[in-house]
Amino acid sequence: MARLSPLDALRLQRGSEHLHRLGPRAFDGFLRDLAARIGGMPASLALLAEYEQRLSPEMLTATGGNRFPPPPLRSVPREARA
Repeated sequence: MARLSPLDALRLQRGSEHLHRLGPRAFDGFLRDLAARIGGMPASLALLAEYEQRLSPEMLTATGGNRFPPPPLRSVPREARA
C-alpha cells in the first residue's frame, strides 16, 4: 500500500466512503475513469483479479477489515488558567 500523509489518507477514506454509498455502478465508473487516466485497463483488471482471489466479504467482516479503524484520540491541552 502507498504511504500517504495523514490529510491525504483522510481525504481518500472520506472519498471511498462516499463512493461506496453511491453503489456498484458508480464504483465501476470510477474504476473505468481511473484506468483511463493512469495507464489503462489491463493493470486495473489484474489488480482487481488479485483482490477477488485474496479477499472475501466474509473474511473481511470476520477480521474487521470491512470498516475503517476509528480515528485516533488526541490529547488537547487546556490553556493555563490565570
